[in-house]
Amino acid sequence: MTISMLGKRLGALALLSLTLAACNPAPPPPSGAQQWQDEVIYFALTDRFSNGDTSNDNGSNRNAGDVADKTNPLGWHGGDFKGLTDKINSGYFKALGVTTLWVSPVVLQVPAIPVNDGPNKGKLFAGYHGYWAEDFKAVDPHFGSLAEFKTLISAAHASGLKVIQDIVVNHAGYGATLTTQHPEWFHTDAECKVAVNTRTDCPLAGLPDFKQDIPAVTTFLNDFVKYWRSNTAIDGFRIDTMQHVPDSYWQQFFAAGGAGDASKIWSVGEVFNGEPSFLANYMKLGSPSVFDFPLYYAVTDQLSSAGGNLAAIGDVFAKDGAYPDASRLTTFVDNHDVTRFITQVTNKGGSADEAQQRLNLALSLIYTVRGTPSIYQGTENAAPGKGDPYNYPLGEGNREDMVFSGTPVLQSRLAALAKARKDYPALRRGAQQELYRSGSVYAFRRVVSGSDPVVVVLNNSNAAVDLSTLGGGIALLGTFSGSLNEITGQTSTLSVLNGRLIGSVPARSALMLSGKAGGNTGSVVINPALPEVSSLSAKAGDGAVGLTWTPSTDSAVSGYRVYATPAGGKESQLNFAPIAAYQGSYVASGVGNGTAYSFRVVTVDSQGKESTGVSASATPSTSATTDVTFTVDARTQGNGPIELRRFDTGSQVAYPMTQTGRGVWKTTIALPLYRDITFKFGNNAAYAKNSGYEGPNQDNRKLNTGLSTSYSGTFDFISVPVPTSSLEGKVTGGGKPLSGALLTASGNGADANLNYGFSFPDGSFTVLTAAGAQKLSASSADLPPVTKDAVAPAKDLTVELSAPPVITPPSGLKYKIDGDLSDWSAAPLKLSSPSAGVFGDNNNWLTLLADSDATYLYLAYTYKVDGNKAILYLDTKPGGATKADGFDAWKQAASFSAAQPDFFLARYNNEAPELRQVISDSATSVLNANNYAVATSGTLPDQTVEVAIPWSALGLSGKPAGGVNLYGGIFGGDGYGAGDIVPDAGSTPAGANTIGSSGDNRKVTFSVPLNLP
Repeated sequence: MTISMLGKRLGALALLSLTLAACNPAPPPPSGAQQWQDEVIYFALTDRFSNGDTSNDNGSNRNAGDVADKTNPLGWHGGDFKGLTDKINSGYFKALGVTTLWVSPVVLQVPAIPVNDGPNKGKLFAGYHGYWAEDFKAVDPHFGSLAEFKTLISAAHASGLKVIQDIVVNHAGYGATLTTQHPEWFHTDAECKVAVNTRTDCPLAGLPDFKQDIPAVTTFLNDFVKYWRSNTAIDGFRIDTMQHVPDSYWQQFFAAGGAGDASKIWSVGEVFNGEPSFLANYMKLGSPSVFDFPLYYAVTDQLSSAGGNLAAIGDVFAKDGAYPDASRLTTFVDNHDVTRFITQVTNKGGSADEAQQRLNLALSLIYTVRGTPSIYQGTENAAPGKGDPYNYPLGEGNREDMVFSGTPVLQSRLAALAKARKDYPALRRGAQQELYRSGSVYAFRRVVSGSDPVVVVLNNSNAAVDLSTLGGGIALLGTFSGSLNEITGQTSTLSVLNGRLIGSVPARSALMLSGKAGGNTGSVVINPALPEVSSLSAKAGDGAVGLTWTPSTDSAVSGYRVYATPAGGKESQLNFAPIAAYQGSYVASGVGNGTAYSFRVVTVDSQGKESTGVSASATPSTSATTDVTFTVDARTQGNGPIELRRFDTGSQVAYPMTQTGRGVWKTTIALPLYRDITFKFGNNAAYAKNSGYEGPNQDNRKLNTGLSTSYSGTFDFISVPVPTSSLEGKVTGGGKPLSGALLTASGNGADANLNYGFSFPDGSFTVLTAAGAQKLSASSADLPPVTKDAVAPAKDLTVELSAPPVITPPSGLKYKIDGDLSDWSAAPLKLSSPSAGVFGDNNNWLTLLADSDATYLYLAYTYKVDGNKAILYLDTKPGGATKADGFDAWKQAASFSAAQPDFFLARYNNEAPELRQVISDSATSVLNANNYAVATSGTLPDQTVEVAIPWSALGLSGKPAGGVNLYGGIFGGDGYGAGDIVPDAGSTPAGANTIGSSGDNRKVTFSVPLNLP
């Protein structure tokens, strides 16, 4: 990264920006509103929580999609109201410290729809989640009855729990009856194409999008909400897809007497956006709460690895002034739409133990900062989950069935955190004031009149931190007057010495301390002898104002505090912990555009006393911009084109870049001044890896436009250091330069997702990698791959890809390769495996036949497959892969302790089979289909594959002396294991190969192959 002269002058610490609201007590709630800061919310996705009544598993059994199928990640699984009620009565939620149960939508869903792509292609996608309404006033029978829903609510209330019902007013379900009864109620594709506001006037994921501005639609949706309020005793609503509904609807919805009258019933809205000012708009429209997505993004980005920057957590709170009342936000770490936090950690290389510790750390934060904490089912079990199960096979998504086996691993911690909130009003009602921030340590205090203060210290590093090394300890600024206790039952060595917090904070942990209030938890004391700052000026930005002054040289000044007063409003303290005395600048974030502000800067002495201060004024505006130049070294991406993809606006915005030198791309963009920009570079080439997004499993790039007016980086290397060496040269095919060829380094710690390069039109390439010996693999369409040894650094490598000789199978084959196996009666190797595996009857390997002669290997097999893969592994010579989970294609959770494969034949559903050579545990290459004969037959799920492979295509001169070893399996999505394998204990002949548990992603251990002599 490069820093502009402006950034060098101000310095990173100078741009420390804290909160407008968090340093001050929360304003009183609207008259009659409930105090939901006292709650701890638990989200249960009903269908995936607990099956208390198997008689309703198939609902009304309208079609096959209504039938419960736990092998289908997109189908009904049987969870219901009875299951939830049983868990309420058993004390499950109370044991977690939960006070409110949020249940997914209860209304009747449309029939299931077919899936046409992805890992679940061919399966039926049901409305198990509840967000695809067919009848807005009827309970879906899969969940139970209206009476059973009322019983659930009564049981909850009897146990001291509130109940929140999830509702949707943005859309109906696919093909809902309403779309034919009232087609005029829904936006059309033609209207979407000309819409000014596509966010509200276009269908979300193709779902029928209501026109809420039509009075009849407004009435219909309001009546739906009122129906559930009047016919049940629910306590609140969770509102789905809030940002996709026009503002005018929400104004009448939350108004006095409206369906969601904010003085009568609490609501929390889902506004999937990371910009506080955007979320604040919906609170200003009347919503009592919205989910705190800005904090969620910061938590998952920064707490999921030791490389996180906790100053970014503080930056979120710095924008709390954007909200009418930030204490009304609802905080979270996991939900059903995002990658679970555990997986966020393991994606960055963290172990399972580290992931659990970091989840504990993240939960400790959301339970102690302003707002109402919410947790998602499975978090108490430290459950993993990659994301929406539409995109993942069974076992990998974020909506897996709950597992109730023993005490949840985080139950005691969650209960302790909830008890701390209950016992210490400061955690629910108190002002939040930052005490310290650095890359790995963050500390703040919560103070409220009449109650003991609480100080929270987070250590994000992988080693314990001695607070005395942080300038002698964390200055408590008069918070406590006596001894301290850790309020969640953790061991603590922290104490106060000379007004500073000292002691050790363990790695990846948070400590919460309380004691009697000291002398500085209330009003400010003026020291009239303190000098004032000079040359104070204010520069308006977009949602922020930059302040600069001349630092004081008086020894009595230990720092500065800043206050802000909006026109016609009350003054707020922006920072509690004084800005360092040598600093001369500050950015006030979270200020409203178009509002005039007066900023008062005071000097502070060592006792926390203040001067009277001097003032300057500014009016932030959306028109305040600054030009920022971005440069990226993308030599590994061939000729691109490269673009900048920005994510902080609520939806991705792409900016084209210009290639100014070989692989060096630049662009200059006018961006909002003092705004935190979040982005990645992307490659728009059709051949690009990872859909063109750089840096897989690395956080987004970030830049504050008040700190930097230029940025430079290296494509793919964000948090991972840029390699210090490279392999460079030219690649040709048939003697001509190849453009877009992929070159990948392996060995010596190389990562195929990072240490690769695409060739330029002249065939030149650059692969960034570590110094030392490497294997360099090159591949291009329709040409067989080549692998050669190389030692980095190297500048003049030459790689030649040659067209392979086309082998035409002779007419005298032992078997007719036509997909008909009637001529295989005399095959020397025969296997049968009729029993279904764990994926069910439609994903089962049935038979395998094998034979050979002097020229060919013959294979034939039958199986059933439904949205999964059939893979046959071949071991023809010594060596081969020890595992398949690192392959660059057809990556699966499988290991080979004997008969390690050097080829495999893979096929998804009924698509064309693909024969690949195994180069290493990470690299494979596809063989030209002209080099062997293959035929397939059958109608899904029943499939037959028949193949004749010349020994020469396998790199052999004839039949190997040890024969050929074979393993087969029906595998799930990338990185997942299998549902059925051969040979196994139930096949004939049998083999002691095994499939792991669902918690182990059904990982396969192959140790006993079939052998064709």
